[in-house]
Amino acid sequence: MPSLPGKLLGPPCHRPSVPPLSRQARIVAPERLEVVEAATPRLQGPGDILIRTAVCGICSGDLMPWYLARKVGTVLGHEMVGWAVEVGEEVKNIAVGDLVFFHHHAPCGECGHCRRKAFVHCPRWRSSKVDPGGMAEWIRVPAEIVAHDAFRVNDLTPDQALFIEPLGCCVKALQRIPGDISRSTGIVAGCGVMGMLNLMTARALGAAGLLAVEPDPVRAKLAVEYGGADKVLSPDEARSHARHIADWVVIGPGHPEVIREALSYVRPAGTAILFTPTPDGVATPLDLGELYFREVSLIPSYSCGPDDTRQAYSLLRTGRVDPRPLITHRFPLERVQAAFDTARAGGAALKVVVHLHRETLS
Repeated sequence: MPSLPGKLLGPPCHRPSVPPLSRQARIVAPERLEVVEAATPRLQGPGDILIRTAVCGICSGDLMPWYLARKVGTVLGHEMVGWAVEVGEEVKNIAVGDLVFFHHHAPCGECGHCRRKAFVHCPRWRSSKVDPGGMAEWIRVPAEIVAHDAFRVNDLTPDQALFIEPLGCCVKALQRIPGDISRSTGIVAGCGVMGMLNLMTARALGAAGLLAVEPDPVRAKLAVEYGGADKVLSPDEARSHARHIADWVVIGPGHPEVIREALSYVRPAGTAILFTPTPDGVATPLDLGELYFREVSLIPSYSCGPDDTRQAYSLLRTGRVDPRPLITHRFPLERVQAAFDTARAGGAALKVVVHLHRETLS
């Protein structure tokens, strides 16, 4: 479909031209990406916007081989932010030139799932997507996302705004814990970048006590320095000193042995948040009788919805959460394979960011 007319950016001398071809990083194998040229997406309806992408973060979920195997042939990336260059004539909440956050999915806002705030189960949420994905120089945001989970973030930098989606996932997870978190003691198991964000969010929401469990000494130190943990235990120390002490636990790694171990940290009538999935077909043996008599609630938390992203935005713009120190590595788009390899190596690498246009690296 030909491009529809939209508002253009500023005077002609400052107007970014939309090239017919642009670069994107496509998954060609579960652990291999290639930068290719493809047709630049254009507006397909009056509710769409066209984004010149600034940066895209690499999500820890994007590093799971079993997940990537499903995504071969697509453009990965969903922690993206950029500037609106073309705006469909029916769009009222975003103007040309705005720095824009947009989720990679959005709900309809009207179905039964949406009415009970279970946005990720809305059929439209599951079917909606950006074109082509976050690791692309230009992105078309379709009308259903623009209307329900895209908004201007001109008071943030791109480095801040790229954290809205992952921080929204933490907001959702922690708000699924029953009761008042400000009077609680929690444990975050696993201190990769999402564990750090869960620590930061829990601290911002007023957690009274905050522990972390992390085997890597570099990440353990950063969990106190940046995450706000009161103390970090190794897994061996946690087996001895964290049994049945936490009101809630956020379980980061999606590994059966970590899940079983982390469940032992939960006090009777406490809550465990399952933050990351295990691969399809991988069973986690649990002693359900023991969990029954301890009345431990096991609650999965998958992605986030519009309410969560707006609360995440509020935490960022008010400075209650500042995740920028978590950015440890930056790469240009042409080095996207090195970016993913660095993120996959773990250790000192926390948030790895890909810059889609070279001028944003300076």
